[in-house]
Amino acid sequence: MPFLEALDALPADDPARTALFYQWLRRDWRALFSELRANRPVLSLPPFTVLARWSDVVDALSRNETFRVPYTPHMDDSVGPFMLARDGAVENWRDKSVMRAILRWEDVSSIRALAAGTAAEALAAVPPPTIDVVQTVSRLVPLRVVQQSFGFPGPDDEHMLRWSWATQADMFHNLTNDRSLLDACNAAGAEMRTWIRAFLAEREPWCGAQGEDSVSRLLRMTAGGLSGLDTEQVVSNICGLLVGAIETTSQAIVNATEQILLRHDITARAIEAARSPDSAEFDAIVWEALRFNPMTTFVARVAAERAVLAPGSPHETTVAAGSVIAVGIGSAMFDAGVFPEPNEFRVRRRTSYLHTGFGPHECLGQFVAYAIIPETIRQILLLPGVRLIEGDAGHIDMAGGPFAEHFVVGHGAGAAAE
Repeated sequence: MPFLEALDALPADDPARTALFYQWLRRDWRALFSELRANRPVLSLPPFTVLARWSDVVDALSRNETFRVPYTPHMDDSVGPFMLARDGAVENWRDKSVMRAILRWEDVSSIRALAAGTAAEALAAVPPPTIDVVQTVSRLVPLRVVQQSFGFPGPDDEHMLRWSWATQADMFHNLTNDRSLLDACNAAGAEMRTWIRAFLAEREPWCGAQGEDSVSRLLRMTAGGLSGLDTEQVVSNICGLLVGAIETTSQAIVNATEQILLRHDITARAIEAARSPDSAEFDAIVWEALRFNPMTTFVARVAAERAVLAPGSPHETTVAAGSVIAVGIGSAMFDAGVFPEPNEFRVRRRTSYLHTGFGPHECLGQFVAYAIIPETIRQILLLPGVRLIEGDAGHIDMAGGPFAEHFVVGHGAGAAAE
């Protein structure tokens, strides 16, 4: 039975309508959103309203004064008054400008080289016939970038990964406001800020901070009166370097790798491109692969006032202040009006993806992701005989949580081909 037929058979206020949506989202999100784009591009459910078409998605993401991020309750008690949760505030624009100044485009080549070296070394240490991408490399590479390129080393890898998981899980994936996730996030943030304060005290005077990592640049800017930040704001922004870096990057690496390996013709093309010194072809394959299973299929926004969704269209819908909007970025990247023949895998599509967001909340570190994600996948595909393995062990394992915890692929002559 099609989704909408099953949905319309339920009473308008029945909680089962939302449960049905989540069932389809987990089972076949592309089929779900295809039906919505064609027949009900704005879908109203009791807890939220879903946007499915490209034009409506980018419109909502562009209007950040009206449709605001819901992060404040999850961020303030954890990492402090972080800019990401402050749409329209002076802190938002000031801190974004500062972070753009310390995350520099000219760092991309060195970041990509760090990703390549880290991934190659980690992969080489695991003998055939299988390797767990998550446990071996997809979290390790962005962690090393945070530690070495960003200049936030942390006490050790275990603490950094735990802080990253806890903050990311609550801030961006705790749709039900699970108290255990919120408590873990707050505890991780408190530990992180305590460690950073001590770390910064050891580096005084900041005007003499050595190095061209992001944190050293931030300290020199602040000491010279150029950032406009006080000490606690510096601490919060350093926290942000970790919060958004590891789990999203790891998920992208895993998802895109699987999508490439699922298609034998694309696998062959990708491996050939991986051997070329010109990364453009390979990177284009990665971004198209990620479209078929993006890091997230939707992002949440909250209406700051009574507002209109899909304005001027036949499906224009008015929502009340406080309404939650599920902005379907995954669905938008299958809109045939922007992605012709969207179910076909086409390399070098002449359009923009939404992998790192859109509008005022587009990821500040997107160019870092554009280096880390494809380079890590390139190193994976350079493994001799890399392939998916048969059975459940060869599938992405989320372990009941929001992130990939295991993804085992075969390599070498002993791997079982799918």
